[in-house]
Amino acid sequence: MFTKWTKKEILTFVLCFAVFFVLVLATQLPGYLSPLYWAMFPVLSAFVAAGPLTCVMSMKRGFGSAAALPLLWLIVYKLFGEMGMTLMWVGALALIVLAELCHMLVGPEKLASIRISVVIAALVPSAAIWPLYLQKPVFLAAAAEEGMSAAYVASLDKYGNIGIFALMIVLSCVTATLSERISEKILKM
Repeated sequence: MFTKWTKKEILTFVLCFAVFFVLVLATQLPGYLSPLYWAMFPVLSAFVAAGPLTCVMSMKRGFGSAAALPLLWLIVYKLFGEMGMTLMWVGALALIVLAELCHMLVGPEKLASIRISVVIAALVPSAAIWPLYLQKPVFLAAAAEEGMSAAYVASLDKYGNIGIFALMIVLSCVTATLSERISEKILKM
């Protein structure tokens, strides 16, 4: 059931979004230094995203709380011209919908719902790199067009396989779970 937000809740949400956005961006920026880091940045991204997600979901446990931050992040990224490949934004939307469905099906008032949904929602920024694994020729061509060196693109080619994708997803889920549990302790949930 929808309840009106207080000024404190609105401020908390805006602060959580700012933290989410800045920290996820900060995990992506060093990717241009190392192809391996770029292929695996979602592991760190999931860790930093889970805290603000936990905060928002514990504050407002109803419909939309699992989707709010990652959807707003996706919209802002699209407005900045990022997430240009179809797989990127479709993957992000699919994860957002899955997080919200799990949140509602498990029960928004239950802690288990937050624990599951936060991990899924924390994977949303990883969709920015999914084409490296799932549409590698297209992704590598786009990387070369954006001015990345041939050596960097060749290294990306080496890391763009299903095994690394699976490892990245598993490690991202582990770091998101760890961050969510830490956030529970900080928020005294």
